[in-house]
Amino acid sequence: MRWRCRKALAPVHRLPFQLEPNKTRLIEFGRFASRHAKEKSMRKPETLYFLGFTHYCTRNQKGNFMVGRKTEKTRLKRSIGKVQETIRTIRHESMKAQAAKVNQILRGHYAYYGMTGNIRCLIQVYQAADNYWRRMLSSRSQKSHVSWEKFDQLKLKFPLLRPKIFIPSDRMKSYAML
Repeated sequence: MRWRCRKALAPVHRLPFQLEPNKTRLIEFGRFASRHAKEKSMRKPETLYFLGFTHYCTRNQKGNFMVGRKTEKTRLKRSIGKVQETIRTIRHESMKAQAAKVNQILRGHYAYYGMTGNIRCLIQVYQAADNYWRRMLSSRSQKSHVSWEKFDQLKLKFPLLRPKIFIPSDRMKSYAML
């Protein structure tokens, strides 16, 4: 395996630029990575951060090796911050316009990050949007606070999109795998 990586990187070394040593390294990744990590007295194998996902070694329900993917922590914080910033800027618009704008952001987030095994991160973004929208509705005036009961009634009229897996595991096999 190492010779294949060196062979692939050989043409890069002839170019006038250099690879960043902190960002370019070989990590053991595959079905035996967990076993080898334990032999090296590491708790678990290394992870790979790529395209906004944390790729890690895991097992499926049958116990076979599987590449797990979840939203990278920094991207998750950024997505939640973007949702909150949008809700803050549109809080004085109509409820219909607010729901449409928040749903637009959530739909885009779910479409990109909606992979098998990433539902917890999708739920985190949904709950953050839900909680923050209620807080911003409460701060629209000095008269009253929006209770959860009243907010649930409003959400019946203007629902937020629930988290959804757009890329199921059987379709992921057609994508380029690590």
